[in-house]
Amino acid sequence: MSSRVLPARDEEEHMNRRSWTAAAVAVVMLLGWLHLAGAAQADSPNLAVNAGFETGDLSGWSCGSTGSVVNSPVHSGSHALAGAVGSADTAQCTQTVAVQPGAAYTLSAYVQGAYVYLGADGYASTWTPSATSWQQLSTSFTTGATTTSVTLYLHGWYGQGTYHADDVSLTGPGGTTPTAPPAPSGLTVTGTTASSVSLSWNASTGATGYTVYQGSAAVASGAATTATVNGLAAGTAYTFAVSASNSAGESARSASVSATTQTGGGGGPAPAWHPSYLSIGTVYTPGSTVDAFFGTLASHGAVPDYGYEYLIGGDFGNWAATTTTMVGHARQFGMTPVLVDYGMNGNVDGSSVDFTNMQNAGWLTTYFTALKAAAQAANAAAPGLPVGWVVEPDMLGYLQQNYAAGYGGNAAAMPAATSAAYSSGVLTAGTDPAFGNNLRGLVEAIDHTIKKYDPSAFVGWQVNTWPVRDALKDTDTMGWTAGRQSVTQVATQVADFVKSADIGYEADFVAFDQWGQDFGILRDPDPAGDIRYLNAAHWSNYLLYVQTVRQSLALPAVLWQIPAGHLNSTHTPSPTYWNASGTFPDLDDVTTEQDEDSASTYFYGDAFTSSGSNLAFYGSNPGADPKVSVSGGTVTWGAHIPEAAAAGVVAILFGAGTGTGTYGVPEMVGTNQTGPGDFGYWVTRTQSYLAHPTPLP
Repeated sequence: MSSRVLPARDEEEHMNRRSWTAAAVAVVMLLGWLHLAGAAQADSPNLAVNAGFETGDLSGWSCGSTGSVVNSPVHSGSHALAGAVGSADTAQCTQTVAVQPGAAYTLSAYVQGAYVYLGADGYASTWTPSATSWQQLSTSFTTGATTTSVTLYLHGWYGQGTYHADDVSLTGPGGTTPTAPPAPSGLTVTGTTASSVSLSWNASTGATGYTVYQGSAAVASGAATTATVNGLAAGTAYTFAVSASNSAGESARSASVSATTQTGGGGGPAPAWHPSYLSIGTVYTPGSTVDAFFGTLASHGAVPDYGYEYLIGGDFGNWAATTTTMVGHARQFGMTPVLVDYGMNGNVDGSSVDFTNMQNAGWLTTYFTALKAAAQAANAAAPGLPVGWVVEPDMLGYLQQNYAAGYGGNAAAMPAATSAAYSSGVLTAGTDPAFGNNLRGLVEAIDHTIKKYDPSAFVGWQVNTWPVRDALKDTDTMGWTAGRQSVTQVATQVADFVKSADIGYEADFVAFDQWGQDFGILRDPDPAGDIRYLNAAHWSNYLLYVQTVRQSLALPAVLWQIPAGHLNSTHTPSPTYWNASGTFPDLDDVTTEQDEDSASTYFYGDAFTSSGSNLAFYGSNPGADPKVSVSGGTVTWGAHIPEAAAAGVVAILFGAGTGTGTYGVPEMVGTNQTGPGDFGYWVTRTQSYLAHPTPLP
């Protein structure tokens, strides 16, 4: 076979043609690969189960009683979701989907209705204020480095009517579907009282939560491997079992154990202590001018449901007398009395005082003696009637903040001289339960003492927002989604500590305080930079914090010591019996009882005129709250008591109780205590609300 040698020019052209041909082939191959990749992406499977609700039911979705499948209207196919929104229910439907860590996903759905929300919990959300016809919502997110599942959700908004959804889509790499954990083992009864049974069990591999069953009814849930079931009848046998759960579902139940509650020692179930609506309370210290004002208040409308007063540690000798007077006077006005036990600090608000006093047997002897006397006085002044107790504000917060780390975050490892409750004769060994010489035992002994001597009492420990750190403004710096996750994480840390202290023992609620700028001294021209100033988003974060902690404890929440001031330039008219002009004058933030705050504005709702940094701050709406709007210089906040009720709050108690700030109504006899503070705004809004209160879910 012959060959031909090409001239130099021909060889160069030949090489160029070969190079061009190779490049063309490469381009064609690349285009083909991209086409196939695009087709694969377009054909990526939908990870959502029953995405078009074409099974004709809610298979794969968790919707409660407010969700249903309908055949009209539909976006495609023959079925769609209908969410029946109520005044206290957003008709949320959720589905948990297995995903891969660090992967990108796109979530979409077609919706119809007012204020319809679509999202992946903790990652992304989107919404529409009004979709009169089918509208597609779409959002994207990337999972975290350890995330293996996400929860998709659809919901409407309170009182906005039924919404519809169809053709939900979640595209991205599918994850490995987790398996439900095995049933827990080692379920043991660790203690009983006349009204409670305490249980513990071994951790179950892969479990993220546990549910305790009393017979066939679920009575407690949480992430801990211990629980106390309260509200039981004395001298009665009960059977308990526990199951484990994770995102894949719930395990079978453990082997059952039986326990019989004690027959004596008090602590029986208290009568119903709160109305069927979210109720309102106020600071109340009986006295001539204070009671005269409450008499006037009663002539204009409803008096608050609760009145509360402090029992302070510097006044142990008068606890019984103070209780007798307060309980009797509060009931004359139709208010349920609430006592705030602020004894362990000895009326010294210091971060180390509780830690020192709780280890001092002499101090605790005085404390338990006074507590017994006050509980006996409450029972004598209102036999068989509920009297509330908010126990030891700030104590657990200071202990977690300053000392918990040294004890592994376990209150049961923190020393306390609980035995003083027995040596003082307040509790009796062999008759009353044996409570340990640690913080957990001290908490249990305090609760038990109150209910032993005041059997109709309702009791709750107070929890702060700052024991780990105050996270309410994390959404300002982290963004809405990450900030809300941070609030939940901090709340979970606090919940874990107070659960180790067993604050649910014989308890009926958990209380949360929240002060604001209503001190009479805060006049910050830049509210965004001051932790005491809260806008609507921060109050929403507060409710998320409250909900996270109280759900972990399986107890209702009471908000306490909530500021009573309001934001200036309110558009709410004043009754002329408070202000002859018919308007509420601006508060100067200097004079006693003329202190602004945003709490009343947030919970009761209001429109107000603002400007400058205040307008930017109070008009901010990073969470797309449909109840927050701005028009020019007017900011409008809708009433958020329904949101509080949905978070598990059953009562909001306003006012400080001591000091010179946070007045809404007179606190004590003395200067400036003959009429309503803040020019009557809080009492006016309270009476207006109580005329048409929000029912509890």
